[in-house]
Amino acid sequence: MVDLDGLVIGERDSGETGKTITLLTKELGCIHVYVRGGRKSKKSLSSTQLFCYAAFSLDEKREANNSVRYFYNSSEPKKLFYNIRLDAKKTALACYFAELLTYSSAEGDCMNEVMRLTLNTLYFLDKGGHDNEQLRSIFEFRLLCETGFRPNLIGCCHCYAVEADEMHFNLKSGLIECGDCVTNPDSLYDVCFDRTLFHIIRYIALVEYDRLFSFKISEVYQRRLTAFTESFCEYCCGKSFDTLKFYKML
Repeated sequence: MVDLDGLVIGERDSGETGKTITLLTKELGCIHVYVRGGRKSKKSLSSTQLFCYAAFSLDEKREANNSVRYFYNSSEPKKLFYNIRLDAKKTALACYFAELLTYSSAEGDCMNEVMRLTLNTLYFLDKGGHDNEQLRSIFEFRLLCETGFRPNLIGCCHCYAVEADEMHFNLKSGLIECGDCVTNPDSLYDVCFDRTLFHIIRYIALVEYDRLFSFKISEVYQRRLTAFTESFCEYCCGKSFDTLKFYKML
């Protein structure tokens, strides 16, 4: 028996009445759990639906190849994020977050930060009052930072300038160069930041979690931030996501 807290980030039908859910956990990363009769049982319905955060008790079965399968035993809901389901745009955005998490398959020491980031983002999405695009940019960039893709944002890699009127970030090399030192500003991988945007990017990557969602920016800078975090995410993951395409259609 395994007892842990988990967030449901995926579910699919399995068999005539069962379903398999994907849980994001601190201890095990993303795991798949089979729920017997999960599509009909009132006992498990509330805590095994998408975006529910709950305390789970799971049965383990070790296979001949030493892999482990998990089976639902019982659960106690902690947070349902119910308001997300009442808004199609928010639901689509949350599904994109879930796809990013599943694709990244994060595990290990970073999981405390990944779980905290995810729960905080869903909390603000559920509560309202925050711009959806800002939440998206924060989640995209900070998730990748926590899972091994945090770029060196201290300053120019050549002259070590901490900031300048122009700071260039190369998606391919991961290097930051100031406007005076940049070697190939016309590269397809080059992203140019002014002082304000560079400060925002650095803030999202490095600030403590209790301050991560506390900033506000103009629509102009939000559009530029969205363009950067989306490009950064697609480059690091090596693909685009269907859930993001659907969200942008709404």
